[in-house]
Amino acid sequence: MRESVRQRLLELNRDFYAQVAEPFDATRQQATPGLAAILPYFRGSGKESGHGSPLSVLDAGCGNGRFARLLDEAGIACDYTGVDGSADLLALAAAGTRELTSVRCRFMQADLSDPGWSGRLGGGGFDQLLCTATIQHLPGYDLRLAVVREFARLCSGTIVLSFWQFLTSERFRSRLIDWSSIGLEAADMEAGDALLPWKQGVSATRYVHQVDESELHRLAGDAALSLLHTFRADGKEGNLNLYAILHPMNHSTNQL
Repeated sequence: MRESVRQRLLELNRDFYAQVAEPFDATRQQATPGLAAILPYFRGSGKESGHGSPLSVLDAGCGNGRFARLLDEAGIACDYTGVDGSADLLALAAAGTRELTSVRCRFMQADLSDPGWSGRLGGGGFDQLLCTATIQHLPGYDLRLAVVREFARLCSGTIVLSFWQFLTSERFRSRLIDWSSIGLEAADMEAGDALLPWKQGVSATRYVHQVDESELHRLAGDAALSLLHTFRADGKEGNLNLYAILHPMNHSTNQL
C-alpha cells in the first residue's frame, strides 16, 4: 500500500474516533459473549498462582477500558495497562475504572501505527496481552504484521486478538461506502479493505480491514506466534468476531 494512501486512512480513523467517542463508549459497556469467553485466559498467573505479584496485562487498543472492568468483575487481580490512540476514549476509560478493587489501571495515549508506540511502556514484559477490534484499523499487511510482531516481543504469555468479520454479513456488506467518497480508488486498496458508516448519535465514516482465517495464519507465522485456538462470537449473527489465542514460539504455552 502506498504511504500516502495509508496516511489518508489513518487520518480518517483518527477523525472518526474523535467524532464518535461518546456514542461509541455508550455502545461498549457490557461484556460480549466473546469477551466473556476469553476471561479464563487471564487467570492462573500472578497472585492467583502464588507467584507473589499480580498478573500484568496489556490491552492494546483499549478504548473505554471495558476489559479492565470485566477483569475486576471476575476478581482477576492484575496490573492493567490500557493503550489507545484516542484521548477522548482514554479519558472515559480512566473515569470508568477509578473504583476498581482487583485491577490497578494505568492508561496512556499511543497510536499503534506509530513505529515507536511501545516505547512508552518501559520495555514490555507483560504476562498477557489483549487486542480486540483494533488491528482491523491498520492499513496494509506490513503495518499489521509490524504491530503483531511487537505484541510478540512485549508479551511472554497468552496473546488474545479479535477481528471483525463484517464481510461475512450481508447486513454490513450492504452498507459499504465507495472509496471515491474520501478521494481514493479501489485499486489503492488491499483485498478485505472497506469503508463503513457509523450512524449512532453522529454520522461518520471509518476504514476497516477484515483479517480472515487465512490472513490470521499468515500473521501468526510471520510473527513467530503459535496459533493455539480460534473461535467466532458476537453480533446478531453470533459469529461477527474472529477470536485468536496465540503464544510466542520462544516461550512455553499454558492453555485452558
